[in-house]
Amino acid sequence: MLKLALRFAMFIAGVALLLDIGLPTTIESLQVDQHTSRDGDRQHGGFSGRWADTSYTLHFIGGRVSSCGVGYSAYTRLKDGDKVEVQETKLFKNCIRISRGEEVIESDKHWKLFALVGGCLLIAAAIGWLETDDEGGVRLF
Repeated sequence: MLKLALRFAMFIAGVALLLDIGLPTTIESLQVDQHTSRDGDRQHGGFSGRWADTSYTLHFIGGRVSSCGVGYSAYTRLKDGDKVEVQETKLFKNCIRISRGEEVIESDKHWKLFALVGGCLLIAAAIGWLETDDEGGVRLF
């Protein structure tokens, strides 16, 4: 029963990823409200002996999109009060492009490819095309 529920959940997630590709994206004109960053080590209670990733977030006002995770370059190029256009996916609300006028600040060019591969893999696993063998490997059909 648990295996059936897991397969059903994988199928639904795969279909949702494929739908996110097919549905039109939304573009909103927003204003940058604030910048926040979070050091990866602080989440885990201090220094962990590994390189810490810092996540950067831009917060917006003037539309439905409230924030987007961005890279350091976009984080430093935009200032509070800048007017930008944000393009996001319909279902998962992933920010796929941020631009200021004609200048592209950040763009996720390969989001469709990753969603397509992920969706197809989830559906294939859900309907039994991907199975694991006794040694933990994955085999097709």
